[in-house]
Amino acid sequence: MAEEAIIRFDQVTKQYDDDTIVLNNVSFEIERGKFYTLLGPSGCGKTTILRLIAGFTEASKGDIYFNGKRMNNVPANERQVNTVFQDYALFPHLNVYENVAFGLRIKKMKKAEIDRRVNEALRFVNLSGYESREITEMSGGQRQRVAIARAIVNEPEVILLDEPLSALDLKLRTEMQYELRDLQKRLGITFIFVTHDQEEALAMSDEIFVINEGRIQQSGTPTDIYDEPINRFVADFIGESNIVPGKMIRDFEVEFAGKRFECVDQGLNQNEPVEVVIRPEDLEITTWSEGKIQVKVASQLFRGVHYEMLCYDESKNEWLVHSTKKATVGDEIGLNFGPEAIHVMRLGETEEEFDKRLEAYQGAGYGK
Repeated sequence: MAEEAIIRFDQVTKQYDDDTIVLNNVSFEIERGKFYTLLGPSGCGKTTILRLIAGFTEASKGDIYFNGKRMNNVPANERQVNTVFQDYALFPHLNVYENVAFGLRIKKMKKAEIDRRVNEALRFVNLSGYESREITEMSGGQRQRVAIARAIVNEPEVILLDEPLSALDLKLRTEMQYELRDLQKRLGITFIFVTHDQEEALAMSDEIFVINEGRIQQSGTPTDIYDEPINRFVADFIGESNIVPGKMIRDFEVEFAGKRFECVDQGLNQNEPVEVVIRPEDLEITTWSEGKIQVKVASQLFRGVHYEMLCYDESKNEWLVHSTKKATVGDEIGLNFGPEAIHVMRLGETEEEFDKRLEAYQGAGYGK
């Protein structure tokens, strides 16, 4: 276990009485002081992970550790975590001060200590001077900050955030992304954030766990996840992707769309069937004759910062193109891209299998 790990899941499964498996043999580590995001579609298991960490539900199998101590049977009120819920769960009959102080009063702290902690928490979330404000008089963004202040006032080691931005409008949601990230850095507390919004995850996280059907499909930095997706699900879920069938001819050479191209991938078998990913923004429009791939424009939409074109090549592969250049529906154009824009995926490969393959390949003295 990494020395800085604060939370560890060891082969954790969560299964309900109706035999529904929500989490399936999940293992991971959370390091201290980082901003983590659990990202995936509804029902994938991400909120269940939060509930297991918080102690609101129990694992069916496996072990959960906090600072090296097994936590499976530790009640929620004895865990050094606090949760910010989607609806904030604030008390409408209490003002801002009393909402933040509520947990401290339950612990029967002295008034002077309560005042110190509440004032400090409100200062952290830029709500100093709002102590007497009624919750019903607060905006959505202000309510969220009250909920965060109520979480940090208990000085937890981990804060869990269950889609706390989902009820906000787009502009406020973007502003709160910056505020949350800045707050986490200032506090130095581990944040574990749940969302199904890929852009939110990419913008805010130190590390992302992409989850689907109760399993972690891939974990890593936002750059790693976006640039090097492990499988089709991750490539599709994180951003927009062109995914076409191909064949790995040899190291650094792949075939797709009826042609062979230089790439940066290695360690796969010769002539192995693969899937090839190229992001829409990595495709450059050029003339038919100068393009590495020739396509026909089927549709075009203006997205504000770029045009979005749907094209098809002679092999009937679909190509989504993002470009500041405008085309016309029916145009026959060329598409250019560099070797680094091509990402090759082994069919059905998991992150664990990918890591083992890469280690074996580098251990043999290749790829260095």
